[in-house]
Parts: sequence; C-alpha cells; structure tokens
Amino acid sequence: MHHHTIADLYLRLSLDREGKTAIDRQEADCRAWAERNGITVRKVHIDRGRSGYKSVSRKGFDDAITAVTSGVVGVLIVWKLDRLSRKGIGEVGRALDDFSRVGGRLVSVMDGLDTAKDSARVTIALLAELARNESRNLGMRVGNAKRYLRQRGQWIGGQPPYGLKVDPDTKRLVHDPETAVYARLIADEALSGKALVHVARFLNEHGIESARGGQWNSSSVMQLLRGPAFAGLMPQTTYEEAADGTRKYGSKVIPYRDPETLDPVSIGEGIITVGERELIIRQLESRTFPLAGKRHGQKQGTALLTGIARCGLCGSRMSRAGTSYACSSNRMGRGCLGVTARVESLDTYVSDAFLRRLPALEPDDDLLAVIAERWVKQEDPEVFAKRDAIEAEIKEEEARLADLEEARYVRGEFSGSDAIDRYNRLAGRLRGRIEGLRGGLADLHARGISLRILTGTLAGSYSPKGEGKFFFTMTVAFAELERDMIVERTRAGLDAAKAQGRTGGRPAVMDADKLAAARARRAKGESVTAIAKALGVSRATLYRALSDEA
Repeated sequence: MHHHTIADLYLRLSLDREGKTAIDRQEADCRAWAERNGITVRKVHIDRGRSGYKSVSRKGFDDAITAVTSGVVGVLIVWKLDRLSRKGIGEVGRALDDFSRVGGRLVSVMDGLDTAKDSARVTIALLAELARNESRNLGMRVGNAKRYLRQRGQWIGGQPPYGLKVDPDTKRLVHDPETAVYARLIADEALSGKALVHVARFLNEHGIESARGGQWNSSSVMQLLRGPAFAGLMPQTTYEEAADGTRKYGSKVIPYRDPETLDPVSIGEGIITVGERELIIRQLESRTFPLAGKRHGQKQGTALLTGIARCGLCGSRMSRAGTSYACSSNRMGRGCLGVTARVESLDTYVSDAFLRRLPALEPDDDLLAVIAERWVKQEDPEVFAKRDAIEAEIKEEEARLADLEEARYVRGEFSGSDAIDRYNRLAGRLRGRIEGLRGGLADLHARGISLRILTGTLAGSYSPKGEGKFFFTMTVAFAELERDMIVERTRAGLDAAKAQGRTGGRPAVMDADKLAAARARRAKGESVTAIAKALGVSRATLYRALSDEA
C-alpha cells in the first residue's frame, strides 16, 4: 500500500533567528528535486531551533519518520543528511531499518543519495558519523570559548535578566535604566515575604511587562529571583554527561565557580546583592518540602481537574490554590473576577460519577473503548502514532475527494469530454490512495490490540473478539458485582454505627467553649478575622458556626 510517488519533506534549523532564510532555501531545493523526479510533496515537517545532536525532542522528526513507517508516504526527502540527524549511524541506521521494512526511501538532495540504490547505505553511514564527529568538535570549540568568557567575567550570550543589559564595550551586565527600578521592586516584594503569585499579580495589574513582553506569573518571578545573574554572578546550567560525550542540560541554574579558586565569578552589576539572593532562596525553600531529590510547594497536591476545569466567567483554566480550584486569570490579575470551587468536593463528585457509570457500561460502549484504547496506547505508543498518521491522511484525502466531486457536480468546473476524463483520473487516483490507506490501517489493526490480564487465574492476553470479548465482559460484570457488594457492606456498617449513637466523620473544630468565646468577642465588635486567628480556626469555619447558631 506504499505510495512511492508521494513524499514528505523534513527540514531542520538548529538556530532559528529572525531574517534567516535557510528553511525556505532547504524547502525550495527539496521541492525542485521532487518535481524533477515526478514525486508529489504531501507535507513539510519542520523543526526550528532544534539540535540534531543533542538529546532533545523533535516533533517534526518523529512525525516525518512515522509518515514513512506507517505507509502514508513512500519517500522522505531531506536537504542534507545532517539535517535529518547528527547522532551518527545509531539514529540514522534505525530509521533506515524501519524504512526498509516497509519499502520506504530516504533521499538526501545535496548529498545526491537515494536509498533506492543499494550503494547509498554505505555512504549514508559514513556521512552520519562525519556529521556526529563534526558536532562533537564544534561543541568542544564552543565549550572552550564559553569557559574563556566565563573566567573573564563576560556575558556568554542569551537574554540578560530583567532589569539588566549587556554593556557593548565590557560585555558585562549593567543596570537597564528603563526596567531596573521595577526589578528592584520585585526583589523588595520578595524580601518582604510576599507570595510570588501576589508579586506577579501586582506587576500585571500595573501593566509592567515581563522581559519577553508578556505577562508575569509565579514561575517567571521565581526564575528571575533565583537566577545568579540577578545578583551579578556568572550563571551556569547544570547538566549530566552521557557515555557518548553528549550533555543533557537540566533546568537548574547555579553560580559558575572559577575552576582554580572555586569562588563565584562576577558578571557585573546585580539588582540584588549575593546576601539578598541567599535570603530569598531560603525564604522560597522554607515554603517547599523535599521529595525524591526535588522540591515541591507545600500546598502542592494531586487535583483531578487541574487544567481541565474552566472558569465560568472568562473560560481560563482553573488550578489548585490551597483547598480550592481558582481561576488562573484572576490569580494573575488579568481582569477576571474569578470563581472558586472546593477541590475535595468537586473531585469527589466527578470521581463518584465516573465510578458509578463505569460498571454499567456495555462491552461495546464508546467510553469503554476509549478507556481501553488509552490504556493500550501507553503499552505500545508506536502503533498508535502510525494509526493516527494514517487516519489523519485518510481524512485529508477524503476531503480532497469531496472537494473534487463538488467541483464537478455543484460548481460545474469540469465540462467537456477532456475535462471529465481528467476528473475521472484525479478521482480514481484519490480513491485508490484512500483504499490503500484503509488497507494499511486494517493491517495495523490486524496486529491486534488485545486485553492483557496480568495476574490471577485468568492471566493472559485476549483478542478483542471471540474469547477476548467474553473475558472482557465477564471482567466488567465481576467488577460491577464487587462494587455493589462494597456499597452494600458500607451502608450496613454506617447504619449499625448510627444505631449505636456514632455518626462518624471528623470531630467538630468549634466546641461549646470556643463558640461562646466567639459570640462574646463578636458582641464587643471584633472582626471575624481577628476572632478566627485568636481561636485557631479558619474564617469559613467561624462563619459557619455563627450562622448555625443563629
């Protein structure tokens, strides 16, 4: 079902800078080659600003490889082999093997290579290793240059922290007269103990834009305050070095230390002092707790609907803030009045509704199919990536066929015998491609997504038909029966406890003494906030107790 006259292009540029035309030139050369060889370009996959040597995700690369291995296209065209990868024959060889299994081709235009020729693979292996060595040597030269600049206390590149700029003569940091006063304001707010979300909200409410021109949030404020350069220290990103010599950089930035003296290296002026930076970091860490080598905010916890629940006023995502879901736009001061909902109540409601529905699903219910598919997708993501690519291409080809039919029968664009012959050829080609894609999809399904039971007397794998469908149905039935029994026993236990005078639940926070004290203080005109603080309860608890008493 491979279509050897249809190709995808893969283009990559390591540094994507404004005004660069390298991607456009790559595409023009690849399209010209395809036209000379009678090949139709279906889609262009692009990775901008993504290294072909470092261990980084490349969506364009993954999609391009999947398009060939799934049979959507028969040819992948690249401008040069080093645009595809700079990781040597390890990565390129795997791609060639995958292409070979499905009858696909790889074409490198500027290298003059086409895997349709048997001799191409040897040359590709040689060029792949040369590209890998070239990247390694380039990395060594760049690393040496950065070490030289760091030891001299000069800025090595990139955007300086908010409130600072690079002096063009000394290459060191100096105060930016336009933003330094706001940067110092951020530091003062943090030193006073203000929550970072409140600092971000204050900046947004007063129209103070971030370094990149957008709005502030707690993460961008924290990143600024923790950065060594904000205190005039040379920054260095932590990394792990792999066995092959490549480095995987993390997200943590620490002060660079001179390799001989081990002292931090100054990079110029800072918005805060080194002592103030240490104080801020201690304050931030006091609000977090260590877990598995990392640090997490004390209020962090699992919230089922984070990013799913939406604000009913502005439609923004809601996330956990304390014990409630809160509108993210409201928290950041972006003009929404905001709504809140208790995390425990909302999560419990949604979970109970889902669990009530799950045992009642029929074996052929769409929801059950989605649940099973997501579970299997985690087991074999490659198969699902191929399936998604084929299904997307089928939809595109069906849309083209529908437009072609509309052009003839509705818009009347095909008139005369020659035009009708041309319509028949085009329609036949599209129908043939759709049929081939559907055949490939059927072959993919034939490999089977089965039900696998890991433990117990029914352990094993079952196909989605016949015996497998029977066991799946029985599994659902037993789950429903077990849940009904649990519910029945729970209700019986609650009834027995109630008969003995035990109601269960958490003990009341407001006892009679506290309630009497609260009423007395309230009668004297004290605020609810002051009373709640004195009694060690929340304002909501106090309001609820006073309203119940009334």
